Amino acid sequence: MPTQIRLIQVALIVLLASIGVLGQEAKTVEKKPKVTLHDQAKKAGGKFILKYRPSRGTVYPNIAELAKRSDLIVVGRILSHKSNLTADERAITQDFMVKVLEVIKGNLAKGTAVLFSLPGGTHRFPDKTYAAMVPVGYKQPQDGGIYVLFLKSRQANSPYKGQRLVSESQGLFALTDGVVEPADLAADDPVTVKYRKMGAALFLGEIHKAVPRKSNKEKK
Repeated sequence: MPTQIRLIQVALIVLLASIGVLGQEAKTVEKKPKVTLHDQAKKAGGKFILKYRPSRGTVYPNIAELAKRSDLIVVGRILSHKSNLTADERAITQDFMVKVLEVIKGNLAKGTAVLFSLPGGTHRFPDKTYAAMVPVGYKQPQDGGIYVLFLKSRQANSPYKGQRLVSESQGLFALTDGVVEPADLAADDPVTVKYRKMGAALFLGEIHKAVPRKSNKEKK
């Protein structure tokens, strides 16, 4: 009988130890609470600035490759923009309304408006705290400016309200005083190196050459 009691005691000790280990593992896999921009603004004393670099996960070598992968290519004037906090409150987006001056690729009528979105912008919370997302090495578009946009169709589950650039770092070009100014400021970007300061007419000609004729007909 004493032997049986000792065996039962040992079994109970092993069982309790196992429960303790499982409890520790459960604590380990618990997800950390998501930190919002509001949380960071309050922690920073009322103002939080998040610097970010546009994604360079996909870098295209030239305009032809950008055009091939774009669903819509337009020349347009920025009419206005508005900052919006994403649903999870961990990022800010800027939504730009663009009046289409020319459609190079895609099924869109000239003169219509298109909305496209980029990461970045500012947001003020009800408690007067403030957060901003500021791009590094990238020139954000300006209201009134004329730009060439290489866009992809908006996905149903996208956190962005508008269409996105086909390449976050490469899909935006300003036409300023008759010359091209890529938004990406990286010195090693092949598109930036090749097309910066190129004449606007020559640049647009390069894009038209890269787009199959049937795509040009879509705009008519």
